Amino acid sequence: MAGEGVQAAFSAIALAAVILLILLAGRAGRLFPALGPRPGAGALKLLGSLPLDGRRRLHLIEAAGHQALVLTGGGSDVVALITPPHHSL
Repeated sequence: MAGEGVQAAFSAIALAAVILLILLAGRAGRLFPALGPRPGAGALKLLGSLPLDGRRRLHLIEAAGHQALVLTGGGSDVVALITPPHHSL
């Protein structure tokens, strides 16, 4: 019984520490912009995702101004379509 209380207290302290670290990382990103992502660095964005069945998903992603449809979860992942930069589907 006493061991359960100690374990619960330890779990609560660990959760509080993780939340504190997440908050501090967010604040550090605002205080030190050089630590954040650089504009034009080719960041990958997930624009949408659609489940097709129990295993496969269709994702619309954007990277460096290009959009692509990617099928994941089958035997292999497939890039289905890539659009030119600044062209929307």
